[in-house]
Amino acid sequence: MRILAPDDQELCPIHALREWLAVLADDGQLTPGPLLRRIDRHANIGAKAAGRHTQEPNRRGGITTDTVNDIIKAAARAADLTPTPTPEELTAAAQAKQEAVAAAGAAPTAEEVNVIVKTWRTAKRAARAAVRRITGHRFRRRPIQAMLAAGNPPEVVAVYSRHSPRSSAFDAHRNNQIA
Repeated sequence: MRILAPDDQELCPIHALREWLAVLADDGQLTPGPLLRRIDRHANIGAKAAGRHTQEPNRRGGITTDTVNDIIKAAARAADLTPTPTPEELTAAAQAKQEAVAAAGAAPTAEEVNVIVKTWRTAKRAARAAVRRITGHRFRRRPIQAMLAAGNPPEVVAVYSRHSPRSSAFDAHRNNQIA
């Protein structure tokens, strides 16, 4: 598969990669290990940046999956791709939780408490599922589903995506293929 470079260098991923590698080289950090590195507010890069440090030298200075997820979520919100809850929606959610806690506190048996809590959690999950969410995991899941939909053997896709051949997570991707 080829990636065609757009005419505008600001939109070109290859140009961005070359620029980033030049920054790492200038800072003496063009080394094996993570491509995406931490940058602190003082413009320190990688292992020089503030933050938690791992014991694994090949991962030192890299950003975490949580950081990638936060960046993707923030970009999606900034582009208005995901809705931001209104104050009224946040108030309604907090009130529903308070009502569930009060009802669970007044329930005479543990079974009734479990039913109340389960009902509230189910409603909360359903409301959350109805809202479009964009997370870092979407960028892992979609290519897997596309490769499977294109007819690639699941064993090959699993190796490519670094899943165990018997992974239940990979099976979930397999069972939810895109059309």
